[in-house]
Amino acid sequence: MKNLAVVLLFLFSPVLARDFPWSNGVPASIREASVLPDRVLDEAPCNWRPVLTPIVRPMVSQCTTAAEAVRRLASGLSSRTGVHYSTARRKHNMNALEALEEKKVSCTGQSILLVCALRAVDIPARAVGVLTWNHIEGNHTWVEAWFDGQWHMIEFNEQDFNTPWVMENIGMLDTRHPFQRIRAATPTGSTSWVPDSNIRIFNNMMIPAEDVTDRYLELARRWYERSGVPADTQRLLIDARPRRLSPPQVELANEQGKVIGSATLPSTRDDMRYFARLSLPRQGSYTLRIKGESETLRIQATHAPVRILRLTY
Repeated sequence: MKNLAVVLLFLFSPVLARDFPWSNGVPASIREASVLPDRVLDEAPCNWRPVLTPIVRPMVSQCTTAAEAVRRLASGLSSRTGVHYSTARRKHNMNALEALEEKKVSCTGQSILLVCALRAVDIPARAVGVLTWNHIEGNHTWVEAWFDGQWHMIEFNEQDFNTPWVMENIGMLDTRHPFQRIRAATPTGSTSWVPDSNIRIFNNMMIPAEDVTDRYLELARRWYERSGVPADTQRLLIDARPRRLSPPQVELANEQGKVIGSATLPSTRDDMRYFARLSLPRQGSYTLRIKGESETLRIQATHAPVRILRLTY
């Protein structure tokens, strides 16, 4: 009778190794820590698999590699479920079922949902985060997926790995500060993650985590080598309030009035740490304007590598 129970458990398990081409390459220890658990961080426990699995399995049915499946879920989960980032969310750390019901979530809620979606198709996944950035207020949470023998960084709503704005901000961290170290939540971790920028421990618990700061600093260094802003320019990170659902572009013009750069301002659905990004030459004076608005701002580069501008309109 015991053997029959084991067979039935295997047959009706929410994750079947034979279902996916990538399943057999997952080590048992990684599967145990990052596929089998239902909980990701400190969210309220729930049985999300019967609800989420039928949603996400068809999304990866044509994928032949884990990398392809990760991209498909990360980029398509919002449109498939209607879940999106919003400051109007009810709470910071929603579980997958709460996210599917409410639709409005934080970056932590997005990450929890994506981790669960990946686990539902037998891809090891975990949440990763930094408690506070160095040059701007706030924290951030993203996702790691394990395949091809290593962990890969991706975010909800992204189509590729190593999100540029996250890599850029990681390169500006002061990792001597414990709150600016990067941690991956895992049951086998030897350190802890306080999952809130207000240093509040949800549900009176600390989350076991692995310190992955050095690996991310190396990722950021490589990103800067490939995509870094030249030394003779200053990075402009631009926000505008109030945020709009369909925001306009912000334009940078030279002294002759020629537009030398433009970017779309953050919308109401963007994370609060998302900015429009422009590069400001070190020489000359320039005008910053919101397309469709009459007011302009005269600016000139400073010696700081990064400059944050908050506009109103």
